[in-house]
Amino acid sequence: MLPGVAHRFGIIRAIAPRYQGRGVIFMLHSVVDDDAFFPEEMLRCPVGRLDWIVRYLRSHDVEIVSLGDAIARLNAPDARPFAAFTFDDGYADNLTHALPVMAHHNAPFTVYVTTGMVNGEIDGWWFGLSELIRTNDQITLAGRHFACQSPAAKQRTFLALEQIIHGNYAVLPEIKALIRQHGIDNLALARREGLTIDQLRALARHPLVTIGGHTTTHINLAQASASAVEQEMADNLAFLENAIQTQVAHFAYPFGNVDACGLREAAIAKTVGFQSAVTTQRGSIFPEHLAHLYELPREPLTRKDNAASLQCKINGFYRAVRSRLGDPVARMTSAY
Repeated sequence: MLPGVAHRFGIIRAIAPRYQGRGVIFMLHSVVDDDAFFPEEMLRCPVGRLDWIVRYLRSHDVEIVSLGDAIARLNAPDARPFAAFTFDDGYADNLTHALPVMAHHNAPFTVYVTTGMVNGEIDGWWFGLSELIRTNDQITLAGRHFACQSPAAKQRTFLALEQIIHGNYAVLPEIKALIRQHGIDNLALARREGLTIDQLRALARHPLVTIGGHTTTHINLAQASASAVEQEMADNLAFLENAIQTQVAHFAYPFGNVDACGLREAAIAKTVGFQSAVTTQRGSIFPEHLAHLYELPREPLTRKDNAASLQCKINGFYRAVRSRLGDPVARMTSAY
């Protein structure tokens, strides 16, 4: 169902009392110039759209708070509706593009940083896939042929291939091989996109910014051994705390879906020393999440968001749809 239809016919208002929770954690990645084009549009939010989103939330009495404050308010029944902003991976544009917007509005946010984005040692296949699609008009991958001559077709192709990958990570070796065959260097692209150590420290010094962990190499944790998962988390935590000389309390699972993290990863995140962890499961946060702080859901923000879609996200509409009007409290053990 389209957000506009749900909004126009009052469906959002009808489900809100059960699904809106106390607040919502928003998820973004990269923030780019308004006229920038990338095939991976769902990972890129234009500066102007981010600015509009913050203004819209404030105009509708949604308070923007830090992630720590969002968790603290779960036990405050009289708290205003709130939103916490989070940015995954550690893009340099979180400093150069996102921070100016958020600082202009005095809006706090969290940046979950992968070590490999800072030291250039992450095999960011999504960067390579984007470059492959951007520079080719015909692609055959995973047994399917994609015609991607136009910008819109390139964006559809990236989204389709991303869905294939997240549905079956076994196709990744084939995709990485094709990327290499076209002379595309994932490491070089990641170095171009990622925060430098000085930029990371500059972000961390800003009073509006919280730095969180996001593993060392951004692997699918569910496919790794328990010891490898612990090392990915612990080494990332040590790297970040050494770099910024302050405690790092919060964590985001790479990819964050049901095929990339579960209760095992939640237990390891707690053991390593993180105080919370976020997934990519849709939904608002509720007081019940205080007992599930390593399973926090988030709502994505993109260039396509408008008033109707934001209302859907604030009021828990997508959780209602995905759970088929089931449990409003999204957790790793509950249905998507």
